[in-house]
Amino acid sequence: MNLDKNKVYEELKELRERAYAPYSNFRVSCIIYLKDGQKIKGVNVENATYSPTICAERSALTQLIAQGFNKNDVETVALYTDSSGFGSPCGTCRQTLFELLLENQNIWVYNINEFVGSYEVKDFLPYAFTVKNIDN
Repeated sequence: MNLDKNKVYEELKELRERAYAPYSNFRVSCIIYLKDGQKIKGVNVENATYSPTICAERSALTQLIAQGFNKNDVETVALYTDSSGFGSPCGTCRQTLFELLLENQNIWVYNINEFVGSYEVKDFLPYAFTVKNIDN
């Protein structure tokens, strides 16, 4: 699949409008592009008590699993944040990305202005806790 970064950006900006962020007003959207051309979408959904809030990345990742896909089906993950700088996934999302995707899975990061860069999951969490830690 040959994804156009500008088209992905427009899709992410449109999707961010579905985010439920009445407390922070910080909208996040995530699209997982599958190798077969399908898209799995997620947005952040806040809660007044914050703890039950779900981030866009985890929203999309849970749908990936619920719909019967796995890390081997993923082409690219695209992430948008209402930020003017680098909008990194939170710690919980970093761990979840590491758990459910390949270490070298490509993640495109966008902010309110542009494409920020292309990263791999392992770039976000270099010392991830994995099953290897449990086995030891």
